[in-house]
Amino acid sequence: MKNLFFIISTLFLLSSCTEDLIEFTPTEKFNSIFDNPEEGLDYIPLDAIETDDGGFLVLSSLANETIFVLKINNRGDFQWSRQLESQFVKAVPDLIRQGNNYYFIGSSLPDYTATLFEINDLEQSIEPLRNYTSYRRPLAFNNLNLNTYLLLTYNDTTGTVLSKIQDGFAMEWARRYDSIKNAHQKLEAFQNANRADFFVGSYNAGSAIYFNSLKEDGMSLTFTNDQGIQTGLISTSQNNALNSLTPYGNGLLAANYVFENQSFFVNNYQPLLNDTINLQELSGEVIQDRLRVQKAESASYSIGTSNYLVNAYATLDGRIKLNFYDNSSGELIAIKYIGGTDPLEIVRIIPTADEALALLSKITIAGAKERISLMKIPKEEILEIF
Repeated sequence: MKNLFFIISTLFLLSSCTEDLIEFTPTEKFNSIFDNPEEGLDYIPLDAIETDDGGFLVLSSLANETIFVLKINNRGDFQWSRQLESQFVKAVPDLIRQGNNYYFIGSSLPDYTATLFEINDLEQSIEPLRNYTSYRRPLAFNNLNLNTYLLLTYNDTTGTVLSKIQDGFAMEWARRYDSIKNAHQKLEAFQNANRADFFVGSYNAGSAIYFNSLKEDGMSLTFTNDQGIQTGLISTSQNNALNSLTPYGNGLLAANYVFENQSFFVNNYQPLLNDTINLQELSGEVIQDRLRVQKAESASYSIGTSNYLVNAYATLDGRIKLNFYDNSSGELIAIKYIGGTDPLEIVRIIPTADEALALLSKITIAGAKERISLMKIPKEEILEIF
């Protein structure tokens, strides 16, 4: 594949706000869409991470699930890209950093073995680093705490397996939670019929772990202690599911979820780690304008000493709606709309080192072509709406 991309839209940010915008330099603000017209393939963005030079690495998947990585510089311009060989597929939408390099999990054919990949930005290279033999169909990957990690997989006969990965990426322990007959077939059937948001993470310095995965009766959020022993559960069903979970503050959580065909958002939620409850007991607010078939995402965001939670989702008219909440009170303090003619789907919110926000989105051009969209909104522009 030729490593040449064309930026077909840059330095142009559409917003619902009517105020006059301040002029920013290109390193502070950009809106770039990446396309390769010679290939004619869909590019589905999965995750992005800021690099030391103020640029971004974007992890993506092609329509055939081949893994693709794109590097964008701090002006929103294409820098380099790599497409992995066809035996590597199904990248997990989680990029992490250790030292000077970046890492993600994908699958190796033919048995979908969980495989760790290393990205070296300086050398512009991607290499498979380690295979986790017997751990197949990876779903999610994240930090447990500094230099230790969590890997969520879905094995053939057991269903969900949670593993702790040590510094150096050796496996320390693994826990299974179910024994499901033909588990991989159940997983594939569920993914074909539903939107599946798998995720794993921790909070309170790694003492509490959570993961969202498939059980016998549908998607469920499981809480464990730091050894992976289950302590609680938020149960759902085939048609109800959590879409995102963001820990912040003193063990508080924010979550997007769907219950009985309605979208909800809950903020300042104090989890009951030792209880099993139903999803409807979260008692979130109804989100009337969210397009439910698409992703909803939130992130902690700080400007100076002020801390916020940003929640984002695609609206019914194809724009992205950013909702800013005060961390202390949980109050909604500002709203900003992003988008124009071509529909956007939020993929990731990335708070940057210069206190700006970068938004990774999937954009559908002319109703058919799925492409990578990355935009950066300077903090000065965000402060104007507060």
